[in-house]
Amino acid sequence: MTEAEMREAEMMTTTSMPRPWDDPLGAMVAWLAIDPAAPPLGVLATVGPDGTPHCRHLLVSGATTEGPTFHTDSRSQKVRDLEGEARATLVVLSEDRTRQLTVTGTVVPTDPQEQSASYLLRSDYLKLLAWTNDAATALLPPPGRRRMWAGAVERFGPSPEQAPDTWLGLRLRPETVTFWTAGMDEPSHRRRFQSRDGSWHAEELPG
Repeated sequence: MTEAEMREAEMMTTTSMPRPWDDPLGAMVAWLAIDPAAPPLGVLATVGPDGTPHCRHLLVSGATTEGPTFHTDSRSQKVRDLEGEARATLVVLSEDRTRQLTVTGTVVPTDPQEQSASYLLRSDYLKLLAWTNDAATALLPPPGRRRMWAGAVERFGPSPEQAPDTWLGLRLRPETVTFWTAGMDEPSHRRRFQSRDGSWHAEELPG
């Protein structure tokens, strides 16, 4: 690296567009910057058994260089989709809409310790929701749903400390990571990193 490039590196922030020779996984973690108290919202895309694409918003629970994690009910549509096709894409847009991160790869379960730790970081509402969000509840009219919720609070308390057996943690192992940035005084910029033959290769794309 030249002296000019070193000076540029010193000036870059953790949320700058990673350069072609940078580690995209480290940049991915920095861009997500997970705050357990306020995890970012992402869109997960999967493909159903009949080839129909399914998208839904979810909370991105965490991120390491092994990939971002999210949690769901083991009986959910996304889990059924992933049992047939384990590849998925996650898209996260920054709050100011100037950065977008797209990660594509294979989804695998996280270990039980990670799943338990992530459950404890959920809000009281989401902890209770994990115990009550099932097919039977979905069929209830509003009064019945409220009675069911009150019963769950009475049974488990306002903030259950143990996750239900259906609580499932999943990790998206990156195979492709795409960074997109936008500014008011320049065209938007998109750079995609693909893993091939044990290394990452950068490609410039239209913004």
